[in-house]
Amino acid sequence: MHPSLEAFALAAGLLALGAALVHRFGFPPLPVYLLTGLVVGERLPVEDLEPLPSLGLLLLLFSVGLEFGPDRLRELSGKALRAGFFDALALPLGFLLGLLAGLDLRGALLLAGVIYISSSAVIVKLIIDLRRAANPESEVVLGVLVLEDLVIALLLALLGGQGPAGFLGGVALALAYFLFARFLGPRLVRFMEGLSDELVLLLAAAFTAGTALLFHAVGASQGVGAFLSGVIAAGLGLRERFEHLFGPVRDLGVALFFLVVGAEALGLLRGLTPWAVGLVLLGLLLKLPLNHLGGARAGLGRKRRLYSALYLVPRGEFNLVLGALALGQGYPLVAQVAVLLVLVSIPLGALLIRYAPEIAQALYPEARPRKRAKRAEGSPVK
Repeated sequence: MHPSLEAFALAAGLLALGAALVHRFGFPPLPVYLLTGLVVGERLPVEDLEPLPSLGLLLLLFSVGLEFGPDRLRELSGKALRAGFFDALALPLGFLLGLLAGLDLRGALLLAGVIYISSSAVIVKLIIDLRRAANPESEVVLGVLVLEDLVIALLLALLGGQGPAGFLGGVALALAYFLFARFLGPRLVRFMEGLSDELVLLLAAAFTAGTALLFHAVGASQGVGAFLSGVIAAGLGLRERFEHLFGPVRDLGVALFFLVVGAEALGLLRGLTPWAVGLVLLGLLLKLPLNHLGGARAGLGRKRRLYSALYLVPRGEFNLVLGALALGQGYPLVAQVAVLLVLVSIPLGALLIRYAPEIAQALYPEARPRKRAKRAEGSPVK
């Protein structure tokens, strides 16, 4: 039997078991995938699973790009922009923490991104599962998540390539793609309308992988290339069709990516330092007051602004992307923080989101109506 088949069978079985265990409790499966990789560790031949985890990462970034069509950006309310400004203050504060931890400028920027970005996948799923999508704080939180993903895409463009030349090459290539979409995109969409789903899936996969390779060839981040592919597809009105076609393949690839990151992080966590633990705790606490203040500036009441702060606790997919990038560039401390932050924040955040109304009630109990003392007529005045 081929080693890749054995590795895939083992990985798929472990992932299915982990997902089944948390499904009945209503928790997101992402930290379980990561934890499974940590438990299995070196016994899992991760090299035999390639290229599936790498493909899953590209499809994840492509799916994030699908959320950045012109319609979604136009829908961003002033409330979300005001809240997003305070949320983004975590970046300079995280950068300062990185410098205090002894990192250089590049490492401090990576740490700032790890602390800043929340998990869109986890938070959106929890909001939908708990039927809170129509709540006023959810509009603010979802807008903040869109802004976060956009900022991290820019950060990946800056840090994921090969220096200034790679960044400029990526910018030039992005402009060429937007010109292509502007003038030839409508014809391409009309052509694809008559094609089968199978053929559209293959063409879109080739377009995404080809764009990632082109970006890599000019010294830019291939992840940004996959993200740009999603942005262009969304701008051409292909979001719904591509989300339907890519969803199952993306979910499998992302699960394998989390599993592989967990397996490779085992050695990192064995050398866990107090600095890493302290940075994780600070990272968890840092955004709570910022997002609480952002909720206030967005016009939310005191309970709703607390909800919005608690909703943004979970970290996830982008934190691990930045952690893997940091490890490859020689910043093991940042990778440690990324892995541990995801492991801690998703289950903690899921509980905080689920019980946010109870937490708010405990912190801000409803004022009881005062009983007015009624004086009886002719009562003596003291």
